Parts: sequence; structure tokens; C-alpha cells
Amino acid sequence: MLRFATTAALALLIAFPALAQAPTATVSSDITTNTTWTTGGVYLLDGLIFVRPGVTLTIQEGVVVKGKAVPSASTGDLASGLVVMVDADLIANGSAEAPIIMTAEADNVDDPNDLGPDDRSEWGGLIVLGRATTNSTPAINNIEGVPASDDTRFGCDGTTFVCDDDDSSGSIRYVSVRHGGFGFEPDSEINGMTFGAVGRGTVIEYVEVYANSDDAFEFFGGTAQAKWLVGAFSGDDTFDTDRGFRGKFQFGLSINNPGNDAGRCFENDGGVSSLGGEDATPFSNPVYSNITCIGAGIGADDTQLGEDGNSAAMQLRDNTGGRIYNSIFTDYPGSALNLEALSSGEDTENRFGSNVEGTDDLIIANNLFFGFGAGTTFADLVDDDSDNSAARQQAIEAAVAGANAIADPQLANVDRESGLDPRPLAAGAAATGASFTGNALAGDAFFTPVDYRGAFAPTSSAGDASNATWLGGWTALYQNGTLSGQSVATAGGPAAAAFALSVGPNPTRGDATVRFSLDRAQRVQIALYDVVGRRVAVVAEGTFGAGDATASVATADLPAGVYVLRLQGEDAAATRTVTVIR
Repeated sequence: MLRFATTAALALLIAFPALAQAPTATVSSDITTNTTWTTGGVYLLDGLIFVRPGVTLTIQEGVVVKGKAVPSASTGDLASGLVVMVDADLIANGSAEAPIIMTAEADNVDDPNDLGPDDRSEWGGLIVLGRATTNSTPAINNIEGVPASDDTRFGCDGTTFVCDDDDSSGSIRYVSVRHGGFGFEPDSEINGMTFGAVGRGTVIEYVEVYANSDDAFEFFGGTAQAKWLVGAFSGDDTFDTDRGFRGKFQFGLSINNPGNDAGRCFENDGGVSSLGGEDATPFSNPVYSNITCIGAGIGADDTQLGEDGNSAAMQLRDNTGGRIYNSIFTDYPGSALNLEALSSGEDTENRFGSNVEGTDDLIIANNLFFGFGAGTTFADLVDDDSDNSAARQQAIEAAVAGANAIADPQLANVDRESGLDPRPLAAGAAATGASFTGNALAGDAFFTPVDYRGAFAPTSSAGDASNATWLGGWTALYQNGTLSGQSVATAGGPAAAAFALSVGPNPTRGDATVRFSLDRAQRVQIALYDVVGRRVAVVAEGTFGAGDATASVATADLPAGVYVLRLQGEDAAATRTVTVIR
């Protein structure tokens, strides 16, 4: 597969040369005291490294964490990875300019052409464990993917771990996890990011899993909430939930490539038959809004795409409920929906009922479907189930059709090698039509109401640089040159023009005025960063109305040098360089 380094990716290497010159520190023992991994450092995990209870691991902006491909024999481990135990905290706050990268030992992050989307299973991944509720019996279990021990327990029973659905395991922002996944045995693999009973107090924003051999994100129970997620070129599903998971997601991108085991966008499961059964409560009830799901290609060979319907966009089973709204599903070799029905007892198909808000436990509404190998009607897109009568199957298809549409979202450019632009064109069906009223999203402060469906604001054309995506700077998709230049925000580039962002006087030795313009009212943060990605000041933060606005940045106490001013909006970001003189 050919891949190209974009000008933006090369600019990132120039702006942050510390990555190329950073020393490597090998980490071969557990984190037992509060520890900080500092900007500019490379930390090599030798085996499974556990952050112990009561301990905080802080990972600063721009840190690279690598997993040793073959751990030292003395560790006794088969794979390397980072495990955040129950009652430990991970504070991993990167930035768009200086993300935290977790990757393989062999990955030279300064070379966008060394490892690509087919390089998987090079190390383990990130595992975070909490004490929120699951529906398993026993209530405390061991997380999959690593050998079972007291250190790998998660969940709660009121005694060993007191239940807390608001539990916090820390903060994970602007983190890219690459080339991971390790299988100890079938159905026990390390995912790119694994969350076991993680609570809604944990911050999960701007996180990418790239080229993982198993799922990108898997949530075993709990109530975690996440925004701005990317799962690219995973060997299995992008979003996998089970064991009574009741969290929320908004703004996510899933993209697969042909020729590999390319899984579904969603695998939503409920209970586990060996851990209390599928009727166990609480029922799984994930809520999704504004997800863009791009499959392996309508013409991909679905005989190569894994087991149990992996060529479909969604598999919903094991008595799961949930809500899926305002999303895009396109370019899949198989069907759109595999809805499990059983010959007797409660099942996912029964929870779907007639797809009626306020009545049924599983709602699929206000989504767009287009480009499926199975066909062009909802009768084609909804898999038949042998346990349904013909009349019931037709009723399910009609219920899906009545609340959703088959229409071209007109994504600007679907290209898995270079030039990917997942924004919908303004003339397409996805540019408008999102709904945040009359459904489970109404009045929920977690969700940001937008007009468009899918993860990205629309653009007038593929060559239009306005409304750039939130993928710029920090993702492997960006740094490896997969994304088009028009679709990402770069320093002084497209999004800067869209926001009309400027700062003056520049150079400055005192106060400088930041001027910007917003196309609509939205929440923004303006912050100043030094050249290695450390945030040195928050200039302004809050909701601003549409139109022109100003803020003041004080530089009198800053050393002379070059800084990056960053404006983060709800859909895009913009940056300008600021020179401080003395």
C-alpha cells in the first residue's frame, strides 16, 4: 500500500523536533508512586506495567509510549501494555499539536512511512479498570486479554469494590494508540483501548486507535462517556460494548480497509451466558450520536472479513438495548444490521420491538445508510433471522425504514490511502437533518446539538478548507498522510482562515489581542502552547456568540521564543504562531 507524507505531517516534525531527539527510558516495573512522564520523553514498556491503586500516572503532552514487541524473559509476560488498576488514575492529556502516542517499539513516529495500516499485533494496548456497575455474576471479574490475577479485577460487589457509576479513572485526551492488539487465546485479546467498568467521571476525548488487531474500543460494563473518537483499520469491531454498558458516545469515525479482517462499526452485546446470562441487569444501553462509519468497501471480499457477520455495519445481540442516532453508515460489503432473535425468551429483537421512542428499549433512528453490497432496500440491509416469521421480519424492516433513510451522505472523498475527506458535502443528505429533540438526546448536557449527521460539519466541496475536521495534528491518519489537506486544521492553514483567527501585535513583548470570528454560537477554548506542546496559558474559554470576538493574551512573563496559539471550536480548530520578544 502506498502512503504519502503530507506537507502538514512534515510541518509537525519540524515544529516538534524534540520527538526525534528524545531519550528512551525503559519501564519494567509497576508504577507504585505518583509518577510523571515528561514532554519530550520516550518510554518503552517492557511487559505489562500496572498503575497500582492510589497512584496517579501523569503523561504530559508530546510523550511517546512504546510497547516492547517481545518482553524480557524475566517479566514472564507475553506482551507489553499499560494497565490502570481499579482506584488508580491515568492523567494523559495531550494536545492537537503534541499528542500522546502509544505505539509499537518498531514505530519511528517521526517517519510517516515506516508502519502502516496492515502493521498490527506489534504490542498490547491500554487497559483501564474501574468500579462502576456491570451485569455480571460474579460482580467482580478479570479483564480479558491478560492473565487473570487480583491485579486485573474490575467491577463492584459493594464489599471488595464499592459500586460507583460516577467513578473516575482520570483523563485521556489527544491520545493515539497504534499498531497494538495481542491475543492470549481466542476471545481473550488485548484491544486498542479496553475499559472495564469505567465510570462516567473519566474524561475520554480525542482518542484514536489505529491498526489494532482486535477491536479498537471495547467497554465491559460501566458508564464511560466519550467524544471525538477514531477507530481506523482495526482487525475487528470499532465500538464493542457488553456486560451492561450504559455509556454515551458522540462524534466518532470508524473506517476499515479491504483485504484484512475488517469488522463492524458497532458490536453491541448485553449479558454473557456464563456470567449471569443474557437476562442479567442492568441491560446494556449504549447511546450513540454523530458517528461516521465507513466500511471496508462495497466491493470488498466479505469471505475475508472475519466470522459471524463481520461484513455488516452493526451487530446487536445478547439482549442489548441502546440508542443509535444521527449517524452515517456507508461502503460496507454486506448488510447494515444484524439484529439477534432467539427461538424463546427475551432477546435483542424483542427489545427493538417496533422502534418506537419511549416504548422500546432499542432505537435506531435518524441515520443514513448508503452503499451496501447486500442491496439497496431495507429488506436487503436488515439481515433475515431464521427465528423470525416472515411477517415479523417484514415488520422489523419496516420499523427500521420508517425511522431512517437510504440516501447518499456525499462524503467529500473516501480514500483509504491518501486524500481521505470524511466531511459530508453541503448538498448531501448528511449536511442537515440531525435531531436532538423528542429522543434520548433531548436535554442531555453530554450531547452537543448540531445540524449535521455523522461526525463532521459539512463542506461546500472536497477542495474547500472551511469547516475542517477535528482530526488534524494528532491522529495517525493525519501524520501518515491519509487525510486530505483540506479536511484538517493546520497551523495558519484552512481552519485558521475559517475562524478568521489573528493575533497582534506579533511579534509582541506585552499584551496581544486575539481576534476571531465564529459562524455560529459555540463553546471555544483559546490556549497558548510552547514549541514542545506544553500549554502555558488558557487565554479564553466559554461560549461565544456568532460573529467577531476578541480576547487578550498576556506574554510579559513568558520567555522570548515562538509559541502556538490554538483556538478549539466544537467542530474544528485553528492555530497561529506567536513570537515573543524581549
